[in-house]
Amino acid sequence: MSKGKNPIKHVEFSAEDYYQPDVNGGGSNAPLKKVSDDFREELVSSLTSIKKSLSSSNLDVCTAVVELEDNAIAKSHRPTDIFNERTCPFFGDAGYGNMLIEVHSSGLNKLEREIYSINTKNGIKALSAIKTIKAYKAPISVPEDKSDGIIVRLFRYSAEKLNKKVDADFELTLNHLECEWEKHRSESVRLYKVSSNIERLLERLPNIVTVQSAIVSNSIIIQPMENSGVTPSPADIKSPDPLVNYPVVGVVDSGVSQNCAPLTDWLISQKKTVPEALRDLNHGTFVSGMITNSYLFNQDPRFPTCQAKVVSVEVLGNNVGDIYNIVNSMYETADEHPEIKVWNLSLGTSEPVSQTEISAMALMLDEFQDKYNCLCIIAAGNYCDSPRVWPPSTKLNDGVSSPGDSVRGLTIGSIAHVDGVVKNEEPSPFSRKGPVSNYVQKPDLVHFGGNQLVVGGNPIALGVNSICPDGNKRNDIGTSYATPIISTLAANLFQELGERATPNLVKALLIHNANKSFGSNVIDEHRPYYGWGLPQDITEILSVADYETTLAFEGHAQKSFEVEKLPFPIPDCLRTEDGKVRGEFFMTLVYQPDLDPNQAFEYCQLDVKVGFGEIDKEGKFTSRIPPKNDSHLYEEDLVKNGDKWSPIKVYQKSFPRGVNIENWRLRIKVLDRDGYEAKGVQIPFTLLLTIRDIDKEQPVYNEMINLMDAYNWEVSDLVIDQQVPLQL
Repeated sequence: MSKGKNPIKHVEFSAEDYYQPDVNGGGSNAPLKKVSDDFREELVSSLTSIKKSLSSSNLDVCTAVVELEDNAIAKSHRPTDIFNERTCPFFGDAGYGNMLIEVHSSGLNKLEREIYSINTKNGIKALSAIKTIKAYKAPISVPEDKSDGIIVRLFRYSAEKLNKKVDADFELTLNHLECEWEKHRSESVRLYKVSSNIERLLERLPNIVTVQSAIVSNSIIIQPMENSGVTPSPADIKSPDPLVNYPVVGVVDSGVSQNCAPLTDWLISQKKTVPEALRDLNHGTFVSGMITNSYLFNQDPRFPTCQAKVVSVEVLGNNVGDIYNIVNSMYETADEHPEIKVWNLSLGTSEPVSQTEISAMALMLDEFQDKYNCLCIIAAGNYCDSPRVWPPSTKLNDGVSSPGDSVRGLTIGSIAHVDGVVKNEEPSPFSRKGPVSNYVQKPDLVHFGGNQLVVGGNPIALGVNSICPDGNKRNDIGTSYATPIISTLAANLFQELGERATPNLVKALLIHNANKSFGSNVIDEHRPYYGWGLPQDITEILSVADYETTLAFEGHAQKSFEVEKLPFPIPDCLRTEDGKVRGEFFMTLVYQPDLDPNQAFEYCQLDVKVGFGEIDKEGKFTSRIPPKNDSHLYEEDLVKNGDKWSPIKVYQKSFPRGVNIENWRLRIKVLDRDGYEAKGVQIPFTLLLTIRDIDKEQPVYNEMINLMDAYNWEVSDLVIDQQVPLQL
């Protein structure tokens, strides 16, 4: 049969699709370990260091860390009978199983009495969940060059009035030390950039108990351009077609050369923050060339033909940038150019991010994306030691760099486009891997960023092609150059979708297509490098063949309510003679949970799950399409291998012998973090579901259209207002 290009269908949920299920009771109150008198004494003794920290505070407040037993991480085991508003309440975490408590004198005294005396069943269980209690010690990075600035982060406690006092007290200290400083505009996290008298401040910081961390501000880098060794030749690209309405990408980089004639008409505007003596326009020009003309430069059908224009945000000088200035410049540019829905950040730190907290720049970018309802596309970073073979022969320190741990953004790794140290379409020898904090999978996607050869012990770049400031074509390698290809795809998706476009929907479309076309063949142990795979061009992302159907569901999940489509129609052409369903199923769920920057590890406050399956004779719902990488025993394994709390989930299952389900049901439900009240909170989500004939022969698309019509579903084409076709 024909393999025509059919539109994805958008399905509206009706009021009847939301229902309130029965609520089950809590777990057991049995102790997790024996609670002896010696253990109580040990806990009370450990409070001495906390009392010392509290005594140095001008505001009668400090922070302590409660380390939980390994089997006490789950929500039902949290020791809230001990740590609460009467004593010292939880308000965040400092990594997996390390909870932060807000400490005041009166609460600390009550906590001490509670540890000694509590004897209720719930109280004993709460004590049994505790491993240690200790004063919080802020991690502080010391710049090699003391003229570099630092970014100081302060704790955000439960009361806004107290937080204002914390800020005022710290600002008094900065003024007393005669430091030059700025307060970032962020509402969710309190950050100060300090740019003078750094040594005096660093001496004082360990004793300021309201400081959460301090990092080097001037820590963002881009890799210097490789010497391609290729004779320069003029880049032959066309000017934008005046009849085409191109989308716009904000390129946060080293700037674009105004002397690069082929890019002149593709450049909408430039924001410059780098002093003339420090300007190096090579990297930003190359990245912009990939956004405007990646296919024309590379003449490879795996590169997308779609294009975008550029707003240049020049923030990197001599290949180095300041976190604070970068994000500030993005805010200023977003106010000037509200049409920008996609921001390209081909930059990052030189070291892997922490596995226990979200980096400061990622926190800032997440808040930025929420404010402007936009999407940041971020490079996974380059591993700069000797080229890595594939698969890796040893364990390497090649984790994703900041800000690639942004939860709202898409992080992009690189794969090879030709054979070299690694084979074609294997992870590039320099591309970094995930996951990041809370075992959130990064990178999300990959595209082509080059390969390497090793000749005489020296690595030689096998790069992708773009443009340099003098207008000549050149090649280079790096995740920096895979990233703008995805940015162009994302910007074009925003434009094609029109008013229906949201960051959730754009992310879901890219990931769903990447998994179906590429990632479904990647084994689980390699997913930390590949993410969900390599997406195709716009036409393939937004269309389906006759032998499959893809449905887009968008809605708002809510605690205590579930969303359900039942019964769910399955085309008869997928039924075998004995009534089984023989087919392939792909699901991609992307949702937008509330984020809590106080939670280093438990940053995402809500978990949304989708199930597609049946209700058994006992009335229990069982999903038959599992999440990829789903095998777990304990909470840590569930988070690590089941993508729990990750706002992107991918499910996949093939039934070559058929599955015996007559009445299918689609169900979506919510789980919230301990201490977070999710009642009434609306969580935007997008779900893409593909049902495909394994043999690619049956008329699945047409039958599904007829079935949805018979069920009176409210259905429309996902792309309603077709744009003028892009012309090259």
